[in-house]
Amino acid sequence: MFDKRTVIIFFIFIFIFISTPGYLLALESDRNQPISLEADFADIDDLKGMSVYTGNVILIQGSMVIKADELTLYHNADRDLEKAIARGEKKLATFKQRPEGKEQDFKARASTIEYFIKKEKIYLLNNAHVTQDGGSFSANKITYDTKKETVVASSKKDKQGKPVSNGRVKVTIPARQKK
Repeated sequence: MFDKRTVIIFFIFIFIFISTPGYLLALESDRNQPISLEADFADIDDLKGMSVYTGNVILIQGSMVIKADELTLYHNADRDLEKAIARGEKKLATFKQRPEGKEQDFKARASTIEYFIKKEKIYLLNNAHVTQDGGSFSANKITYDTKKETVVASSKKDKQGKPVSNGRVKVTIPARQKK
């Protein structure tokens, strides 16, 4: 009825849902939500403490959504997730989440998104763009502190460390609405 490959893939995905920590990449309100992960291919290596998902990857937990061509999850010996790296090749990797007490989503996209769970930081590398509360940041590198909800953007630099003219940080600040 089912071929051997289909059965193996089914058991791999069951293993993923059982063994993935509940707090994966989420903010407080999302941490208790179930995790849904889809990909064309999964390669899980418990001895190395990593799993790689490739091909139209979509991870959803509560309000958080990560989309990428490739998503790599790193965990320690206790199976606690330490780091996640999302990469976009065909199109940029994206991250979206509704921060606590906010009416609008935090949205980010970049060629590479690195999320360090314990540090509570997201690094957006190459073609980075963030929108939040009607404002936006574009730069070569953007660091987002999920706990403090702060953004630091830096421009692209040449080999001597000088800013490249087309690599400038761009910021859009929305006009204040009069009440």
